[in-house]
Amino acid sequence: MNHIVESLHHAGQSRIWVILILSFFMSCDPSKKSGAELKQGKSYFLQKIDSIRINRDNAIRLLDFHPSKNHFLAYDLITEEFLIVDGNGRVLEASNLVGEGPNEYNSSLLAASFNQEGGGYFLQSSNEFLWYNPDWELEDRLRFASSIFIRFYSGPRLEVPYFRYEDDSSPHFFTNFFSGVNNGIRGIDEGSESDYLIEFYNPGRESLEWGLANKKELLPGLMEASGPEPTKPTQVFALDRKTNKLYLTFEQSGEIGVYDIAGNFELEERLTFIHNDFSVMKNARNRSVFQFDEDLLGILYFEGLSEAATESRKADDPDYFPYGDPGLYQLIILQDGVQQEEEIAFPAGCEPHAEIVVLPGRRLLIRDRYRGEDEPTYSTYSIFELKSDR
Repeated sequence: MNHIVESLHHAGQSRIWVILILSFFMSCDPSKKSGAELKQGKSYFLQKIDSIRINRDNAIRLLDFHPSKNHFLAYDLITEEFLIVDGNGRVLEASNLVGEGPNEYNSSLLAASFNQEGGGYFLQSSNEFLWYNPDWELEDRLRFASSIFIRFYSGPRLEVPYFRYEDDSSPHFFTNFFSGVNNGIRGIDEGSESDYLIEFYNPGRESLEWGLANKKELLPGLMEASGPEPTKPTQVFALDRKTNKLYLTFEQSGEIGVYDIAGNFELEERLTFIHNDFSVMKNARNRSVFQFDEDLLGILYFEGLSEAATESRKADDPDYFPYGDPGLYQLIILQDGVQQEEEIAFPAGCEPHAEIVVLPGRRLLIRDRYRGEDEPTYSTYSIFELKSDR
């Protein structure tokens, strides 16, 4: 910008006033960051650095990663076994826990995670929380009556949204609030709006409690649609257990609210971002929030596709599925609340609609697209690192 102003200065004082006036009006637009402000940060990009192959005949789903052990927690969708997979893709153990025995469960699981702080595993359904030791022996079984009931017929899809106030304390966990899952938040009376968004289990009181007031001024703003504003938007979030921070947005929003869970879900900061191509009319939506570092966030979003364009592509490819098209996904980067000017295209050879696991070192593990005609006897994943140009 400086070299432009200098050249105009030599061309005449009047042109300087034109530039200053234009700059003033541009700076008055609160929805846009200035080019200078955006360029203060680093320029980030995704680079593939590794891949893993898991040889297993059945379809599997990776759910969580344990950094110190370099192990993945996975689920076999056919045998319903939980798998422990090492960083090279080798299956170390398989455990089938479905049944009526003392270490078994018969509920429809929503989520599963490593107990990152204490060893073992957590499993969760809409009415049960299971705490296993490293040998898959049941340490505790908590039953609760949540305000909602969610069922996944293909087994757990998510990490358990748990947090602790201290490393050695029993975990608190959300019971109605899962990223990317519309839970139809409601109050005790059917059809009524809840005064709070998040229902969670408090182990100290052995009861369910509510947090994060359902007030517009405390929540990320929703984008306008042609119809009435949705009263039950779908939440998308990342949970930082080290700092007990919740990074929350909604599927159709351009803001992230940063909340202090330990401080009664107090709103600490509101971050704004702008999509390059995002139309509510085309069912565009935010897909995921990734926390790469405490001050470095990523928002993966689906651009959307009109019905006419979808039908046109299906005419050429009957199996075309917009949500599985990597060309319709972009990654927004925020560093210290400042948005990187250029969005990052989603890797073309990967599945945006499948699981994405955040790894330490600003890395993402993403499932590769399978292009074979026969049923696969393996699953492959690519590992990408978010790198900067300086």
